[in-house]
Amino acid sequence: MTSNVTSISRVRAAARDKAEMAMVNNRSATSLLVVAVVLIVIGLGSTQSASSVVGIDQAADRFFFFKRQLIGVGLGTVALLLTSRIDYRVYRKLAAPLLIVSVGMLIAVPYVSPTIGGAQRWIPLPGFNLQPSELAKLGVILTLALVLDRKAKLLTRFWHFAVPVAVIVGSVGFLMMKQPDLGTLIVIAAAGLAVVMASTAPFRYVLGLSSAAIGAATMLAFSETYRLRRLDGFLDPWGTASDQGYQLVQGYYALSNGGLFGVGLGASRARWFYLPNAHTDFIFAIIGEETGLIGSMTVVGLFAVLALAGWIVSFRAPDSFGRMVAAGITVWLSFQALVNIGGVLGLLPITGIALPFVSFGSAALIVSMAALGILVNIAQQGVPAAKK
Repeated sequence: MTSNVTSISRVRAAARDKAEMAMVNNRSATSLLVVAVVLIVIGLGSTQSASSVVGIDQAADRFFFFKRQLIGVGLGTVALLLTSRIDYRVYRKLAAPLLIVSVGMLIAVPYVSPTIGGAQRWIPLPGFNLQPSELAKLGVILTLALVLDRKAKLLTRFWHFAVPVAVIVGSVGFLMMKQPDLGTLIVIAAAGLAVVMASTAPFRYVLGLSSAAIGAATMLAFSETYRLRRLDGFLDPWGTASDQGYQLVQGYYALSNGGLFGVGLGASRARWFYLPNAHTDFIFAIIGEETGLIGSMTVVGLFAVLALAGWIVSFRAPDSFGRMVAAGITVWLSFQALVNIGGVLGLLPITGIALPFVSFGSAALIVSMAALGILVNIAQQGVPAAKK
């Protein structure tokens, strides 16, 4: 009789633990989804406001960019729903093919891409331009996580660690610099570094890789005249306000004009051709102008929640592959937001990269939402650290 009571107690305890674990997992997944939805809604409103004047000028339609972004939201929602329902372990088989496709498209870019702003980064498709670097972000994260997971017991040997990282990140990096696109390469390198940090690689290797990445980025930043001019604009925006510092200074004007509560939705003055790229990489300035410090800090807070929730998902991932993928996706989205917002505020050099989920760009939005779906799927399968 006693043994039966004990068995029933154990079953009930197991059921209770399972229910509690499911509740925590659902909470993490819900946090990610809520943050993404709010950011996407903010992005739609900001895109409409920031792009309306440009839409009238380029297409005689104030809703031109808004409608394209709305299509991206629809397709992105489908992608998010699919990836959130597919077991993330499936990507162990899809990682390498995705990276190969991404590299193939990056190779094709110089031959098919129009030159915009002195760069070639797009593959023209019906209705929108695909930026292969967006797929490359996900391809690098998945493939690097797969390789480091398979080599988990060999990562104490330097070459087993260094060669995969150099080949995967280096091949994409080389092609990125042919476009050129140093900003996106820095984001990819940061995401790759997060994957490495979440692996079983010795800390000294991670530290060495970090130092090498910082050194390479610094060298590349000083290797071209136009990048040096950008640094001049960053270091002395007011002294170069008619040239390299123009965009940053106009961003300052927009943010200061917003004050605490903003000038009101749709009432931005900077969008009237004062602020270049207002609907893409400088959309945060429009948010600050129209919704003030309150709205700006809300966006910053949302990305902070996304970063925290993502790291919790990584910590609770069922296996090392899931842990590394979650870490990579989290750093990709949060670090890119940091670089974008830091550039608008003048805290970091302007790189021209978009604000995830918010800036205009249908292809980037679709890929980001698909990546978030993978993160949600990992969250739904999380386990307590004590049970790993």
